[in-house]
Amino acid sequence: MRAAYLLDPAGRSPQWLGALADAGLDTVVTKAAAVTPGFAAAARAAGLRVVGSVPCFRAGDGPSARYADELRPVDDEGRTWRRMEWYDGLIPTHHAHNRALVRHCAELAASPDLDGLALDFLRWPLHWELELRPGALPRAGSYDPLTLAGFEQHTGLRLPDRGDAPAAARWIDDHHRPEWHDYRAAVITGAAAAVTAAVRAVRPGLWLGAFLVPAPEEQRRALLGQDTAALGRLFDALLVMSYHAILHRPPGFPAEAAAEAREHTGRPVVPMVQVTSDPVHARGADWGPPVGAAQYAAALRGSLRAGRGECCLFPGEGLDEELLRLTRRQFADPVAAEPEKEDHHG
Repeated sequence: MRAAYLLDPAGRSPQWLGALADAGLDTVVTKAAAVTPGFAAAARAAGLRVVGSVPCFRAGDGPSARYADELRPVDDEGRTWRRMEWYDGLIPTHHAHNRALVRHCAELAASPDLDGLALDFLRWPLHWELELRPGALPRAGSYDPLTLAGFEQHTGLRLPDRGDAPAAARWIDDHHRPEWHDYRAAVITGAAAAVTAAVRAVRPGLWLGAFLVPAPEEQRRALLGQDTAALGRLFDALLVMSYHAILHRPPGFPAEAAAEAREHTGRPVVPMVQVTSDPVHARGADWGPPVGAAQYAAALRGSLRAGRGECCLFPGEGLDEELLRLTRRQFADPVAAEPEKEDHHG
């Protein structure tokens, strides 16, 4: 996969899509809800596959709209989480929402306009783009009644007072932190398994991917419930959202994040390379310091090696003529695109 993630495919001309293909890209990823028959036809005519991303546990359109108030996370002080910047996360323990999500993905799988699906926001709530920056303190959650009841059912433990979120959070942290992390990972893996089973029943062979948060495995599992090994067994590829400027990291970060994820799975790991932090594309969000052409080229070069020739560029709208030339050059460079050699251990 050599892809570009498009924030808004509407109005993208066939010529522009052709320029992406000419640069060496073979796939466009965008919100499944935004893919129209016309866009799909234009992308395919340019030689590009169309992968639709599906927001699993983020407020907005789709199944979440029906249960919005019931899906709000609760922090370790008993406060309902408020929207941070553009992000409004949801709990992944609401059974009705999860069933609706499975039906929604199965319906999308039947669409002739899609060549694959990628599950997005497949995790416990966290605005990680800001909360995993160096020096930031990530929030804790969720200690809502549904989640705490699920924890009791999953573990057989009994909370001293399920109705007192701060007390429950302290008790879990003091006495049962490993069980809490195992439960949270089981919830996310279970949701992913239900979706992938339904999708494959409708359309066997459809490409399926999931977006992975770019954190060390222990932190990723504890904060987000993403177990890389378990998710890797369900999907065709994992896309690591290694946006270096957003996270205030150096250009080598995407390669490092992909290499770290690959330690935990044999599935393809696709690094995501941030193309720009231009406010025009960020739409008011903080995407970090500017990304110059040389910085982009360095990030892409390392990502191709760590990703064994695969990558996803974010956002595709930031690829102007100069960056498309750089992209084409990097894709054509056998040294940049040469996969890193694997170490084989007995």
